[in-house]
Amino acid sequence: MISSEPMDAKKQFPYQVIAVTDLANNFTPDHFRFGVGQCRDVITRILTEDNRTDSDQQIVRLRMLKYLDVQLSRAVRWIDEGADLMASVTRSLIELRFWAQFVSESPEKAAQFLHETSIDARELYERIEKLAPCDPAQFEMPEVEGKRVTVEPSGSRDALIWKLCSKLVHPSSWVINDLDGSLHNAFQRQVLATYVVHYSWLIITTFHHLNWIEGSADVTEAQ
Repeated sequence: MISSEPMDAKKQFPYQVIAVTDLANNFTPDHFRFGVGQCRDVITRILTEDNRTDSDQQIVRLRMLKYLDVQLSRAVRWIDEGADLMASVTRSLIELRFWAQFVSESPEKAAQFLHETSIDARELYERIEKLAPCDPAQFEMPEVEGKRVTVEPSGSRDALIWKLCSKLVHPSSWVINDLDGSLHNAFQRQVLATYVVHYSWLIITTFHHLNWIEGSADVTEAQ
């Protein structure tokens, strides 16, 4: 189990760094569940104590943390299943981390992210319209301006993990021709599970500063 009070030699590092390192070095499914539980406890506290909706950035923060909690609940259920399921969660968190950084840059970018919902609806409507043209009198899609933001992994390591996840979640030649070395590979699941905890803390700390005192987190909003 991860100690809630790090050793003196480790106190120079943030708790979340110690937690991920300990998980990587001493991985067990129970250890993973504990690590995820710590993340979810902090998310629950934030959602309970800071549920304001007074700005676009705050609205997006709350929604992203709720989505993160959904993904973590899946990871806990899937820790003993195929590596492709953990890859699905990991890939989602890489993308969520991109958006967390994006919306934290400015109120304008938070508003832009919220606007992406309309772009999604427009794109779906346009594809449906090509297959089965609709009667404009019955359904009219409002004009939506703007282009989709391109989501990209942050750095070469994230790009590598993203690529690995993509290979696992799709019916790639590697997966189909080597189930034991891909979907049923326990080590791959372990590595991805560790990254789930890693990315979760990165997302949380993009939005909030954490100061761990006697096993619990003092949480303040990041500016």
